[in-house]
Amino acid sequence: MKATRLRTEYLREPMGLDTEPRFYWNCTGGSTQTAYRILATRGDAVIWDSGKVASSRMTHVEYAGLPLKSRDRVDWTVTLWDEKGAQGEMASSWFEMGLLTATDWVGDWITGNYRPKKHSRYPVDYFRREFSVSKRLTRARLYISACGLYEASINGNRVGDFRLAPGSTDYRHRIQYQVYDVLELLSTQNSLDISLADGWYRGCVGPMGVNNVFGRQTKVLCQLELTTDDGRVETIKSDDSFSWSSDGPIRFADLKDGEVYDARLTPTLLGKAKTTKVSVTPTSSNNVPVRQHEVFTPSLVTTPSGMRVLDFGQNIAGFVAFTVQANEGQSIKLRLGETLDATGEFSQANFLLKRPVKDIGPVASFLLISQQGDKMKTPMRDTPLQEVHYTCRAGRNSYKTEFAVFGFRYALIETDVEFDVADFSAIAVYSDLEEVGQFACSNPDVNQLFANTQWSMKGNYLDVPTDCPTRERLGWTGDAQAFFDTAAYLMDVPAFTRKWLHDVQDGRLKSGKPAAVAPFNGLSLMYNSTGAAAGWGDAVVLIPYRFWKRYGDERILRDFYDLMRGFAMFMISQTGHRKRNTAKDNPLNKYVYEKGVHLGEWLEPEEFRDPNPTGLNGGTVHTEVATAYLHYSMTKIAEVAAVLGRHDDWELFNEYAIGAKRAYNAMFIHDGTIDTDRQAKLVRPLELGLLDGTAKAKVQDRLITAVESYGYRVGTGFLSTPFLLQALTNAGRPDVAYAVLQNDQAPSWIAEVRAGATTMWEDWEGKASHNHYAQGAVSQWLFDTVAGIRVDGENQFVIAPCPGGGLTEASASYGSIYGTVRSSWTLGPTGGSLSVEVPANTVAEVRLPDGTRHRAKAGSHRYELGPILTGHSAVRRLPPALAAASGRKEAS
Repeated sequence: MKATRLRTEYLREPMGLDTEPRFYWNCTGGSTQTAYRILATRGDAVIWDSGKVASSRMTHVEYAGLPLKSRDRVDWTVTLWDEKGAQGEMASSWFEMGLLTATDWVGDWITGNYRPKKHSRYPVDYFRREFSVSKRLTRARLYISACGLYEASINGNRVGDFRLAPGSTDYRHRIQYQVYDVLELLSTQNSLDISLADGWYRGCVGPMGVNNVFGRQTKVLCQLELTTDDGRVETIKSDDSFSWSSDGPIRFADLKDGEVYDARLTPTLLGKAKTTKVSVTPTSSNNVPVRQHEVFTPSLVTTPSGMRVLDFGQNIAGFVAFTVQANEGQSIKLRLGETLDATGEFSQANFLLKRPVKDIGPVASFLLISQQGDKMKTPMRDTPLQEVHYTCRAGRNSYKTEFAVFGFRYALIETDVEFDVADFSAIAVYSDLEEVGQFACSNPDVNQLFANTQWSMKGNYLDVPTDCPTRERLGWTGDAQAFFDTAAYLMDVPAFTRKWLHDVQDGRLKSGKPAAVAPFNGLSLMYNSTGAAAGWGDAVVLIPYRFWKRYGDERILRDFYDLMRGFAMFMISQTGHRKRNTAKDNPLNKYVYEKGVHLGEWLEPEEFRDPNPTGLNGGTVHTEVATAYLHYSMTKIAEVAAVLGRHDDWELFNEYAIGAKRAYNAMFIHDGTIDTDRQAKLVRPLELGLLDGTAKAKVQDRLITAVESYGYRVGTGFLSTPFLLQALTNAGRPDVAYAVLQNDQAPSWIAEVRAGATTMWEDWEGKASHNHYAQGAVSQWLFDTVAGIRVDGENQFVIAPCPGGGLTEASASYGSIYGTVRSSWTLGPTGGSLSVEVPANTVAEVRLPDGTRHRAKAGSHRYELGPILTGHSAVRRLPPALAAASGRKEAS
């Protein structure tokens, strides 16, 4: 037996860790790991030998050796013993510690030698330091960070492949840095060049295009440490000896608005950088980098008005690139967007808003937030612009975006340069997350839905889980919590999620309430007021809880328990009806939650939406939603408190969990049920654990009726869509769940597919963002119910597929923390079969649809499925049109 997929702190051979490391691996060969041995060395010295440990554990194994220091390179090996006691082949990996103390940083923060003015934007800064190397080097590390975005090169070669570095954080609390091995880039005479752009630090962010959120002056910090073969270390550090100028080719660079590039220019670097101060010491993100990924070439579309549009065929978040031959002074202008309008013309209408041309102050922010921009007596402009303006030099011109990222499928091109469509490309840019989940079935529309979910995740997982890559590009907490389990099936997200939880923690208020978006992006009036919204604020409880359940990581609970507890105590402080008379008349008032600003079941189909859904200025009061989530989150954090031994907290939170359930039933259950066709109000109490016995059965029946009366279309919004199909399955009607899944009548997932979507839409009507993962949370059901794959504790799975819906086959694989598990079934008129693959050192309980159960050890297994489970019987209760459609798919 051999260890495979070795990881340190969820990362493959990380450079620059600043946390106590833990070790992870999967197993191959053999059935059961009975023991392991880890050996860690620093140079030639052994710093930890675990000895032979009798255990099947292969996750969260904590380093327990000599203390680690800054810059330590640690090589580690793991040897396994199998069920027969046989010792296997050694496997190896490594990690490197970063700079662990503030005194490790010897460089100065430097900036361009100018004083920024209000209402002004500035070109990219260029810095250079030349140096020589006379001795043979054995090691060279560049440690670098920025307030802004940096790119570094040595001798004209780009350093590393991290894009949009150092990433997105709340710069008031935390600034990330990166470490690069640059030994192979060095020679005798060397030049270190750094370009510095606005980025999240002072560029346009959020829906209103606010800029200068963290400051007006961008800054960079670096130190290049050169170790010679005699063990000496020379440091090239950022200081005022660096040359500087801002007269290079990038005349303007904004993350959302785009770039202005003049290829005729090169930086003169005739000035000198100036030193400055930053109060925050950079820290490692302990996360995956942002990298370039898939590349798309376009087709050319000529619109009815004669405009030329490049269609890249896939909606992405990323860069645009081209290489053309041109005359000096010729220009290329690109405008990037997601859609063509109803007439076939290029459009940005689905994400454009208006913002003042000048910098936005508190009054302007309030008017924009309250949709009173028409009262502002100042010139306005569109935001975000998503444009590239390129001026050519004579001859060959090659361009690729450096400091902006666009959400787009289409590019409107205006140019006097002769070009071929093959000269242009689009490059997807997102955090370098390993894809761990795959799903396929006999319905191609469902397969496209799954692909759309994958692409919306890619388009919005760029160092932060954002809502969309165009209008807002914000880390909304509610969106992330609704999608977390789906995200975890699709990609390896632990390190990414942990980093973002630190962002959330950085932004919480003294009251314990989180902000609604993290990291901070300005407009605190909007995002602080909505931070405790039911389903949004609960993310600080639900994401760590789900992380723990999926990955078995108790450290995540300990690290963020203060964050979780703070929100729980905030909720308790806010309980009770708003109105005194109502509060006086309700004996369970103590356990009612409705105070504050809540967003309700955000973006249900238009016909179900509440007027003024935020509850402001006499709008909807979301007592039902908020009290339901009070119960749900209190139940989860009570469980966490018990695990962590916080008995007093457990008693308090358990009291409110039980009390909120009683209050909910007293207020909203009438005649033993809930009589409504609004699906969310039925799904929510069922899936958040608010109903028992007869009431649960009646509400399940009422949900079936509501879905049928709505023509098997989707009637839920952000909060309940992840639960809808599971609620129908739990009600004993997976046939109805399949009908909803495969319905092509709007509002539905397949209606979007049939409309040509390549990513998930924000709203069911397609009027807003066309790249927004929230409604793609349905893909969780494809894994945990259609294929039936669920993690069930350390080294354990449950595989309980639910064949049906007229599908003749379905398969899924999931690269869990314990190894890759697979489930695949086929159905025919007389029966079918289920094939299961269980990874080494794990077991699975296989639950067949007929109720029988089997314990499956590591390896491949096959089970026969009886004729009662064939596609014909599974579509028996589908609506006629859907049954006919399913029959056609089956026949084909």
